[in-house]
Amino acid sequence: MKIAFLISILLILSASPAIAGEKYLRNDGTEIQYYLDNATADNLLVIFQGSDCNSVRHMESVTTIWQALAPDSALLTIEKYGINDSLLYSSGERGDCPTKYLQHNTMAQRINDGVQLIDALKNSYDKVIVAGGSEGGSIALAVAKRVSGLHPVLALNSGSSSFQHDIEFSIKQTVPEDQRNEALNGFRQFVARIKQSQEPFPANVSGHGYAYWKDALERDLLKPLTSIDAPVVVIQSQEDKSVDPEQTRREINRIISNGATHITLKMLPRLDHGFRDSNGQSQLKNVVEGVSNIINTK
Repeated sequence: MKIAFLISILLILSASPAIAGEKYLRNDGTEIQYYLDNATADNLLVIFQGSDCNSVRHMESVTTIWQALAPDSALLTIEKYGINDSLLYSSGERGDCPTKYLQHNTMAQRINDGVQLIDALKNSYDKVIVAGGSEGGSIALAVAKRVSGLHPVLALNSGSSSFQHDIEFSIKQTVPEDQRNEALNGFRQFVARIKQSQEPFPANVSGHGYAYWKDALERDLLKPLTSIDAPVVVIQSQEDKSVDPEQTRREINRIISNGATHITLKMLPRLDHGFRDSNGQSQLKNVVEGVSNIINTK
């Protein structure tokens, strides 16, 4: 009787409700800024935003994914290093990215923050779903590699294995032909300098600092797919000009053919990187609703 009572108490403690506002610190002592909405729900949805210098609190796409994928779930979103919701939303490149963000934001840091928070919260929920768009999709995959027992993982337009390849693809698709070679050569020179450098140097390229570029250029962004112990759904728009859809399709199909049967790849025609159609209308809600049945049955 005493043993049974003790076990019941331990089970209650291990499943205690998540508390929004609990503080979590990084190894350097800085606090991870995060938001836990609808915290008392049965399930948890974690959404990672893309690469832009904006507060996740101001990203409409995050709300759209939440409402289309798992509206009854709690929602965990995590700010990038150096950013909080006082940073007003801005589209495109901006000149007011926080200095701490430029110095410390990296994919590695975002992954570590995600793993730390999910590990701290997951026992309070029946299941945890992880999702992300663009760079956020890559973060979701890398986090899922390190956190066991997740429900399906969703990556939206996260692209190929190579960050450099996708940027060069984007340059070829978006830069006018008479400026293309100059842009490609300039980017490749910057990449070579980053890769060869042994010491950091001041940089602010496309809203990212040296540490970000050093980390991103050394990553195989699809490698986590082979090690995730949860079902994975990858959605890729075929008219994407920010990442290379065909390269992404080839690489993921190769991973699947090598035995990774937990992966589902869906290629979507006539949609761009932001899931906009030829009329400029966002189809993100419809896309996510279209895969929600897959997510919820895996």
